[in-house]
Amino acid sequence: MSRAIALLLILAPGLSAYADTFTRHPKTFRVGPNPVSIATADLNGDGIPEIVIANRGRLADIREERPANDTVSFLSAEKPLEYRAQPPLRTGFGPYEVVIANIDALKALDIVVVNFHATRNRDLTLLRNIGENLFEPHHYSISDDALTYNRMYDSEGQPYFSKPALTSLIIEDIDQDGYRDAIATGWSSDVIVYFPGHPEAYFGDPIIIDLPGGPRGIAAGDFDGDGKMDLAVTLYSDNEIAILQGDGSGAFTLVERFESRGKLPHKIRWADINNDGKNDLIVSHAHADDSIVLFFGDKDFSYPLSQEITLGDSRERLEFKIQDLVIGDFSGNGRLDIAVACAEDSSVLLLKNTSSGPGYPQTFSRETYRFKGGRPHALCAGDFNLDGRPDIAVALSEAGTVALLLGK
Repeated sequence: MSRAIALLLILAPGLSAYADTFTRHPKTFRVGPNPVSIATADLNGDGIPEIVIANRGRLADIREERPANDTVSFLSAEKPLEYRAQPPLRTGFGPYEVVIANIDALKALDIVVVNFHATRNRDLTLLRNIGENLFEPHHYSISDDALTYNRMYDSEGQPYFSKPALTSLIIEDIDQDGYRDAIATGWSSDVIVYFPGHPEAYFGDPIIIDLPGGPRGIAAGDFDGDGKMDLAVTLYSDNEIAILQGDGSGAFTLVERFESRGKLPHKIRWADINNDGKNDLIVSHAHADDSIVLFFGDKDFSYPLSQEITLGDSRERLEFKIQDLVIGDFSGNGRLDIAVACAEDSSVLLLKNTSSGPGYPQTFSRETYRFKGGRPHALCAGDFNLDGRPDIAVALSEAGTVALLLGK
């Protein structure tokens, strides 16, 4: 589809502020191998947030007995900033993204995970919270007949990874029937997979929605104000963003595709970054670009202005290797900031929003928090010390640990 974009190019300001927004908690917490997704919520009702981590391990040939790790780590809070590791929770191989949400309508929140390697019919896993730090597993599968594999093959013509290679997950009541639904991206099969909520089975049979281009990351929101949930999806292989309009019953129609202004877009968030009352899209690029692009919302499904934030000095090499984004007012000035997990730089980079109004471009200063012995791969925000200020939990790959950045 044709689309006019005003290209507002800006380099993230070279001036670095003192790292005065966060202080590092001296303790780290051991989790499983190669943590790649992290979430937090109060899972036992004591007012202190727990931390849940998807441990992907090493992705290997799907013909191997263990093509990846298959656990989620659960850190239960004993009191603020003190966590006890519970026995790991089993998922499918290659757990890739974890979300905490109330699925069964009971008071306690549950854990939902999408898995990259489709083995043992465990594409999506629900860990139903039954209390006392215990979780009842439910696994959901996508039939091989429903999917085709469109990505990487080895020298023998076999799929190098798997199908559907689920890489992102959202939980919302899409069809407005009172039950939470799951929507995942199937990167290797060019699909979105919709699991409708079910009163007894928790999730019903999956519905496949074709979306060519390697759908990788997903965000949901009511983009056009009609009371129905819409979707924005990064198309990793085509370097595009897709906008899909929801009809309120679980069906979606593609209304827009436009360039992401970088290579290999992966993470996407929906938030009002410039305080004009209209939500924007925040998109990061991985493995080929050290860039974040802000697409400013205008009206229904329209993002006519964009602003690029480049983290490195050159597009010819990866200096940061963005892995994750989390959005929040971390500096307390009423503006949304962007925290970035940077694996190559072994740092969390905070882009502090210093803008004075809704105009373009938005301005950011930079703070850097470095980690030794581990590479930041995933972030989530929560109030871990219960002081009323937002903190950030950082999953460190290689080290297999979680670190905490505490808001000052």
